[in-house]
Amino acid sequence: MSDMYKFAAQNRLRFPSVRGDLTVEQLFQLPLKAQNGADLDSVARAISNQLKSVSEESFVEDPTSDPKKTALVMSLDVVKDVIATKQAENRAALARQNRTIERNKILDAISAKQDKALTESSLDDLKKKLAELDG
Repeated sequence: MSDMYKFAAQNRLRFPSVRGDLTVEQLFQLPLKAQNGADLDSVARAISNQLKSVSEESFVEDPTSDPKKTALVMSLDVVKDVIATKQAENRAALARQNRTIERNKILDAISAKQDKALTESSLDDLKKKLAELDG
């Protein structure tokens, strides 16, 4: 995987978008999908379409000898990896958010139980606790 990023850096790969050509670093700033077309899905589709247009089948030429095709394949691999990375980050963020929500619910339930226990205490016990606090 790091080889593709090394290839991208060494060959100064750029990725087509509605904002113009992007660097690898700029890919990580794009959302997965966006209304304006400035997203990773659109970039991947554009590269895929370019790859299809240069993928004429030849029975005498080595398909790996075409540098343009190699660059497009690597570009698509980089974009796919960025997409997978961002999807994993989104899943992790959602899991953290769900844990926080669950934790807050548990804290609220604990507080409610403590309040209920306090209100169900006898008058004498409440007076004793108040005296201890004032004490």
